Amino acid sequence: MKAQLKKSKIMISVFNEFGIPITGPKKALRFYSDIQVDRFYVEGILFELETRLGVLLEDEDNSRIKSPLDVIRVFTNKITA
Repeated sequence: MKAQLKKSKIMISVFNEFGIPITGPKKALRFYSDIQVDRFYVEGILFELETRLGVLLEDEDNSRIKSPLDVIRVFTNKITA
């Protein structure tokens, strides 16, 4: 349980560092249209999360990511699997 809490704090920290809101309905905003960041920016977020969490995403995971909420779901699924 503590390990999962620590990983949640890491995710929050990375999103904060990149200036991406993940509270309330803001976490469902689309990266490329609502938040208006490019693919390289999103890849930077994913890279930081992979590095800090020690979890590697598959190409199919990357293709499903459209919002911060998607990122949270994908990493949470990988962590708990």
